[in-house]
Amino acid sequence: MKPLIRLLLFLALSTTLASPAAAQQTITPQAQSQINIARKLINDKRNSAIAFNIKLTKGEKEKFWPLYREYRAKMFAVGDKKIALIAEYANNIDAMNENTAAKLLDNYFYAEKKTVKIKQDYARKFRRILPASKVVRLMQIESRMDTMVAMKTAEGIPLME
Repeated sequence: MKPLIRLLLFLALSTTLASPAAAQQTITPQAQSQINIARKLINDKRNSAIAFNIKLTKGEKEKFWPLYREYRAKMFAVGDKKIALIAEYANNIDAMNENTAAKLLDNYFYAEKKTVKIKQDYARKFRRILPASKVVRLMQIESRMDTMVAMKTAEGIPLME
């Protein structure tokens, strides 16, 4: 189970705090606790990176942070789906069949599309309260952090036979 925990922790780093209901059925309480701790750490890093790299006025801050928390909650929900997908992959890797592989692939693409849709929707919302240059910087920070998490996650996922 340790490789699965490692995979889930790295994936969880891209999401915010809460209980991932979608993945609870296949994750031990100890692993769940570790995931929540990792989520809090990366969420704190995201917030710090944004606060440091995007100079928000007082008025912008008042509108930005509630919207950002809403955005991260949506991304968290997709993160739950990705965690569940990795857990399903790990649970089936030794006895993978074509139907399961196709289902995993379809679910992966669905989660990726959902991620892009959320980013597009919230970029529009952020542009209503921030200049476009600040929104671009925000999306750059998000993208960099997501890329780091994705690279770490990919390191721990064995290729399908």
